[in-house]
Amino acid sequence: MNKRTTGRTRLIVMSTVAGVALGATPAVAASAETTETPVPRNVIVLISDGGGYNQFDAARLYENGTSYQQVEVAPNSGTATRIPGTKSEVYDDFPVQIAQSHYSAGGRAAYSPEQAWGDFTWVASGATDSAAAGTALGTGVKTTNGTLGFAPDGTRLLTVGEQAMEVGKKVGLVTSVPFNHATPAGFIAHNKSRNDYHGLATEMIDSGVDVLIGGGHPNYTDAGTSRASHFGAGSWISEADFARVTQGQTPFSYIESKADFERVADGQNVPDKLFGLARVAETFQYNRPGLANSTVLPFTDAANADVPSLATSAKAALNVLEKDEDGFFLMVESGAVDWAGHANQTTRIVEEQLSFNDSVDAVTEWVEENSSWDETLVIVTADHETGYLAGPGAGTEKGWTALTGTAGQLPNVSWHSGGHTNALVPLYAKGAGAEVLTARATSWDFVRGAYLDNTDLGKTIFDVLGHADAEGDAVGVEALVPLPAQAGQLSLALPAADGPVTFAGDASAQQAELPEVVVNDSRNEAQAQGRGWTLSGSASAFVAGNRSFGADNLAWTPKVVRTAAGATAGGTATLDKPATLADAGRVERKGETVVAADLALTIPATAESGRYGSEITLTLFAKD
Repeated sequence: MNKRTTGRTRLIVMSTVAGVALGATPAVAASAETTETPVPRNVIVLISDGGGYNQFDAARLYENGTSYQQVEVAPNSGTATRIPGTKSEVYDDFPVQIAQSHYSAGGRAAYSPEQAWGDFTWVASGATDSAAAGTALGTGVKTTNGTLGFAPDGTRLLTVGEQAMEVGKKVGLVTSVPFNHATPAGFIAHNKSRNDYHGLATEMIDSGVDVLIGGGHPNYTDAGTSRASHFGAGSWISEADFARVTQGQTPFSYIESKADFERVADGQNVPDKLFGLARVAETFQYNRPGLANSTVLPFTDAANADVPSLATSAKAALNVLEKDEDGFFLMVESGAVDWAGHANQTTRIVEEQLSFNDSVDAVTEWVEENSSWDETLVIVTADHETGYLAGPGAGTEKGWTALTGTAGQLPNVSWHSGGHTNALVPLYAKGAGAEVLTARATSWDFVRGAYLDNTDLGKTIFDVLGHADAEGDAVGVEALVPLPAQAGQLSLALPAADGPVTFAGDASAQQAELPEVVVNDSRNEAQAQGRGWTLSGSASAFVAGNRSFGADNLAWTPKVVRTAAGATAGGTATLDKPATLADAGRVERKGETVVAADLALTIPATAESGRYGSEITLTLFAKD
């Protein structure tokens, strides 16, 4: 974005009198036309829990031998090198491709590009957990770690799942980890402790949602083998709730075998409501035997046989949800990407991310075969990054390196944490209303580009869901507060002048003042692309008919009259070549800055008397 605003000034010298003529300067602005945003009938959010940019690329490298969004960043310098990328996944062609921040109300409670890329260790502490991230995604409000559905002050929050049901849509929550884990719970439940799994299970079963699918079966091990029922400490569902869902005491039709899931996915005997509890203690595949084999190729260890894939589960959910003519909200989570990240388990991070990709493929196929992009919004993202996955040799000394690899082999990586990090995660979107997410991505990271916050996703879902019809004799009203239609501006303004500004002095040296010049920067971070601005100027030669002398005889000493954010004045310089009048960085650029300069003219001893004129050209530009 190199937007230039130029004001021309004429400096006239005549014997002992000289002057400057100032021209009016047009503002440079970027504008966005106001357009009507289509409202989707269906909203589908797919979440790779713990999946940062490198988790997504690890799967691409194994499957295709190519990466898509790899970078190398030198520590403390901010110098980023982007590795040429190759599209290989269906979401790589989605029109919206931005980044997302996800900090919670505690810990870091902020994301700073300068700190994130200036200190290799910065992102590795103070990160969100899945409960706070799930709440932000599911309510549009930040909360503290460990909390679901409540604001930090204890206020109970409305979830998008509840709003979807309020407007008459079906709701489905699908995950490859226990059905009441933090991320799916964040879209429907309320609990001040994410670890109250029995309480969460009860609330979710009774919430009114139409589909619940996940692990957490009390009668099966992580290997998918039968065991005595487990309802004690560490269990995911109480004996009473398990009895209710399996014995027809809830509105759900209950399934648990792989064959049952596949029948519903194929459209056979599709119920109105579905509770699917896969035959595993916790995760579909991650916790299966062989977990210690972190260097074998993916899928070397035999899969749990009687467990559906995440893609099959998503298809089953879609068949249930599409029965409602008012549409639906569906969340699909590959939950064990996070579990593999915590364990720094490269083999299974690839497996779990590939499973996630398959579920995105299944959803995309459903949209194109059974719906359309004009009525369905699909969002692919993560709730946070887990494990601080980077390329070989990455670290404090070397900085951020790129993942490498060949198809069919484990990618070359390094791990730098056993927990969550503050690193930005990718977000892809396509379909009705997707452009709203782009409009909300007003922040800028100099490596990942435009980004929004996870609360923006929750807010967007609320906005596209809308409101229920008024009941009885009530009259429903709705007010739309639009996103800004007018983009920010980077502009330069010079005061109008009746005539030239005069110099005063003698035949050898004269002085004047450059009138105040106003720079206004109202661009948001994404529009400015993390760049500040520079205001510079230069002068032409002084001419009086066929007489002249050079602009190297004219110098200025800039000064900042006032600044909103801390712009700085340039140094004393001659104007025979461009010289800085004022300069502002990424932070200091914002708001209004007023600058001026003291002008000093040295009259050459060889100059003949006369009325000399010169033009000073001012140029305002966004930094490269």
